[in-house]
Amino acid sequence: MRLSLSLAIVDMTKNLADEKNATQFECYFYNKTSTKHKGPYDWTEDTQSWVLSAFYYGYAGFMVPGGMLADRIGGKRALFMAVFGSAILTLLTPLFASINVYALITLRIVEGALESPFFTAMAILINKWCLKSENTIFVAITTSGRYLGLIIMQPITGYLCSLSFLGGWPLGFYIYGTLAVAWSLIWIFLINESPQESGFLSEQEKNMLINYSIKSENKAKDSLSLRKICSCTPLYGLCIAELGAGLNACIIMNCLPMFLSNVFGVDIQSNGLLNAIPFAVSLLGYMLSSVLVDSLRDKILSLKTARSAIFFSSAFCAAVAGFFITSAGCRPTLVIFVISINLFFQSCCGSQISPNLMELFPNYTGVMYGILNTVANSISLISPYVVDVFTKGNIESSEHWQHAFNLACVLTIICSIIYVLLIRVTPVEWAKDEED
Repeated sequence: MRLSLSLAIVDMTKNLADEKNATQFECYFYNKTSTKHKGPYDWTEDTQSWVLSAFYYGYAGFMVPGGMLADRIGGKRALFMAVFGSAILTLLTPLFASINVYALITLRIVEGALESPFFTAMAILINKWCLKSENTIFVAITTSGRYLGLIIMQPITGYLCSLSFLGGWPLGFYIYGTLAVAWSLIWIFLINESPQESGFLSEQEKNMLINYSIKSENKAKDSLSLRKICSCTPLYGLCIAELGAGLNACIIMNCLPMFLSNVFGVDIQSNGLLNAIPFAVSLLGYMLSSVLVDSLRDKILSLKTARSAIFFSSAFCAAVAGFFITSAGCRPTLVIFVISINLFFQSCCGSQISPNLMELFPNYTGVMYGILNTVANSISLISPYVVDVFTKGNIESSEHWQHAFNLACVLTIICSIIYVLLIRVTPVEWAKDEED
């Protein structure tokens, strides 16, 4: 739901590129009549950056309180609140956009705040339902829905925006919001918080999950304090890893539709199809790297070595691909191929971060995941502005877009080196169980 606006905004606004002569565009080779669209809103580049970033102000700003809430009320209830609340606001998005841009920005901030406990709640549930030896692949499977959602949503949204019924672009918000409401109702009635509450598991299965899950039933050895958090070196390593792996991915996720529309003149329906390809490849990398780590750990390599090797090598390959995103010239399909390689390796990096955090803080997953996600979504918040800084007044220039990609790639390499130096895969002392 959060990223449906990234594609819809292309059709919601008047295309700034359309107001210029086609000969001014190095790659504007598509049929001019097929790509030209005059959306209802005359928003500048700056305004569009604010609209795209608004969600992350609420999301990042409430991440830690959301994590504390999830720790207090449990992952099941927190996840329901996050999905149901954001679904209602997704349904209201076209209405608020019709009022004015400030109403839309406010709605997106509130939607971000409501959705802030989402991944924290998932992490809490994973800790209770996942065996320690399978945590990397388990996390990959349970969180793969975000990639599947993007793969399915992008072409569907592109097609819906091309329709005249109800204006086209509002249809995506109505459909995704309705589906999310239905899902959240099914979730709250069918899902259990922990294995002990499940009526579908045998006693043997329950005992195995209780004894060998990431989070035991014991309390942590020490209480949590700000001093312990601030002095936790492995946490800094994770935050730096998130910064390096996140900026490039966030620029592409948030701004790829605008890149394809303004640089290549790709029409809204083709835009959705092309957008789906990198996310499909990302899902592949996310799953393969997770399987690889769990296959290597404690057999060929130690878990620490396996995580470090996959993270650094993937970060390096992603950065190399990122430096050549626009080198394909005026061939959008080849550019998408390079972007797909970049995101494939970025997702390999991302697949290591969440499992590593669960290994470090099994008894404080909620609040620690909240801190990490605050960093991650602060990056999402600034990514449209990074693009705006480099492309302001030159949004149709691939060269200016490449400057933004280059910055992200340099940061990826630097942060991966720091993460490898700081990585740890065993619980920090104060987060261990009392009996350890």
